[in-house]
Parts: sequence; structure tokens; C-alpha cells
Amino acid sequence: ISKAGKPQTVVVDFSCPNIAKQMHVGHLRSTIIGDCICRVLEFQGHKVIRQNHIGDWGTQFGMLVNYMIKLYTTAALDGMHNANESDDLKFTDMEDFYRRAKELYDTDDEFAENSRECVVKLQSKDLSMLTYWQRIVDESLIHCQQLYDKLGVKLNKNHVCGESFYNCLLYTSPSP
Repeated sequence: ISKAGKPQTVVVDFSCPNIAKQMHVGHLRSTIIGDCICRVLEFQGHKVIRQNHIGDWGTQFGMLVNYMIKLYTTAALDGMHNANESDDLKFTDMEDFYRRAKELYDTDDEFAENSRECVVKLQSKDLSMLTYWQRIVDESLIHCQQLYDKLGVKLNKNHVCGESFYNCLLYTSPSP
């Protein structure tokens, strides 16, 4: 196979998991296809930019952050010191974490209202909300990376750019 006569820069967007949820077959399919495309293009001499655009922003994150706060509050009440900074609370099952948060959101009016308040604070760059949000994102990406490693795909955290990247651009007014 001959190398490209005029190498180009090519962006390949693949995987695109949603935070705090397991990847489904569509994510796995696009991960494998994207990785294959990248490898072929690189072999031909093209510069490839891998892009993993994750779903890490929006209304559901108020729900997830609020649930995280609830977990930490419960842990603190149960005698865990510095629960907010502890690594003792790990997400062994992200799907279960999401499901439990969603159940509370759908059945508990106070939880739902607190979740909406968390969204407003998160979008306003409240440091405590961002800290919880980042923990959820980081834990989710650990689970994703384990899967990428098992699949042998060349995808890592340097290729991640989420919806959150655009938050600062949503609230700026255009230049005259």
C-alpha cells in the first residue's frame, strides 16, 4: 500500500459515551470502526485527530450531582470523615448509580427541585458543583478507558472533549 501523495489532517469522531451510563453496542461499534479508520489513515501517512465527544453536560447532571451529594451526606452521617474528599466512595456500577439517581428524580419532588438547583449552580460554575461533576466524569472515564484497553483501541483521555467544553461559549454575546 503506497503512502498518501498529499497527507491530510483528518478528524475521526467516535465512541461518544454518555457519562454515568454504560456504553451500548452503538458506542462499541463506532469505537471499533473509528479505531480501524484511524489506523488505516495513519498507515497511509495522514495526520489523524481522534475525537471522543462525550455527553458530560446538561440537565441530567443536576440529578447526578445531587445524588452524589446525597451519597456523601449519608456517608458523613454514618461516620465517614471528610466524605467530600474521600476516595472511599467509588462507582463500581455506573449504570446503577445513574438508575438510582433517576429513580429519586422521578419519585421525590424535593430531590428533583434540588437537582434543578444543582444544574443552575453547575452552569454558573459553582466550584462545589463542578467538583462533584468532575468526580462523576472522571469515574465514568475510568470505566470507559478500561473497555478501550480491553478492545485494544488507541483512544485515551487526551482525545476526550465533552459538551461541557462549550458551556463558556453559550453565555457570551457575539462581538459587534
